[in-house]
Amino acid sequence: MTFERPARRATGSDLEARTYRGRTMREALARVRRDLGGDAVILAAREVRRRRLFGLGPGATVEVDASSPTADWVAAPPESRPPRGLGTDLGRVHAMVGALSRRGLMEQWSPDLPAELASAYARLLEADAPEAFARALVREAAASATAEDLSTPAPARAAVRRVLEDALAVASPIRAVSGTRRVVALVGPTGVGKTTTIAKLAATLKLQQGVRVGLLTVDAYRIAAVEQLKTYADIIDVPLAAGDDPDSARRGLDELGPVDVVLVDTAGRSPRDGEKIRELGELLARLRPDEVHLVLSAATSARGLGAAADLFAPARPDRLILTKLDEAETLGPLLAVLGRADRPVSYLATGQAVPDDVEAASRGRLARLILGEEPIA
Repeated sequence: MTFERPARRATGSDLEARTYRGRTMREALARVRRDLGGDAVILAAREVRRRRLFGLGPGATVEVDASSPTADWVAAPPESRPPRGLGTDLGRVHAMVGALSRRGLMEQWSPDLPAELASAYARLLEADAPEAFARALVREAAASATAEDLSTPAPARAAVRRVLEDALAVASPIRAVSGTRRVVALVGPTGVGKTTTIAKLAATLKLQQGVRVGLLTVDAYRIAAVEQLKTYADIIDVPLAAGDDPDSARRGLDELGPVDVVLVDTAGRSPRDGEKIRELGELLARLRPDEVHLVLSAATSARGLGAAADLFAPARPDRLILTKLDEAETLGPLLAVLGRADRPVSYLATGQAVPDDVEAASRGRLARLILGEEPIA
């Protein structure tokens, strides 16, 4: 199937251009192939928005004008001939359509968007970015792009990256404040690596920045977690206290003595266990932390990330830590939770090594990782 502009008109009524409609581009093209065959000539494609009764039914359809490749055409008048350079433009559109079709993404591409943005759009979808986010990013890039940005796919991808960077929010890393003790709690589902992340942060703060660090564990559900954190505390040479309810946790906080930063390791909770998460909220209310970081694994599905962000709301997290980036096949699903949680990202954890595999988040780094433009390690 090829894309061409009609330079001539069919002589027979059975060879006139026909219009095919579908809810998506893939559906419309399937109807073209079924009726006219795989060699049909695509003359035009457009998205048509329709008014919906009471908000019901499809709000937009795709229309494709196509004709049979065997049409006997007559010469068109001079005023209907395609403008110079149209062949190059159609070549880019044809390449874009082919690339998206091979990836099974044709139904999600809007014909009104610049063809040069197709590769960036396809890259977002291949990274498993939610389609609504991918479309919004590409539309924003198209609206703000200059002619130079759209000259070739490379600067077009850079335009999408800039829009993505602007959309991301990052928080400053944990810092000691002279004359005060900052309490920083980490919360999150089971298995996301909270305890290992606390060890990385403690080692970074003490060994690299000279901060006096104390550790407090309130994970009374896993004895192994307490032992693991005690091992890290001994290696890093920082004090450790424990508590299993709000009152004992508060006493443990006071037992740590004159430290600059206290890192609180909480028990992992299942996103389905609303009661336990409410109890966690009560415990944190007693500790009155200065920062609460919700720790999420990048290897989790978009649905799981969104569920965790919603259900940990009673803990009042004000930052996100993204772990296990090295274990995730793609990072596009993070866009769902970054928009849904409405919290800035403070740290990225990229492996198991303590303290090396943790870094303060930056918008540029996070955008490039999501787009697959640079390696995690």
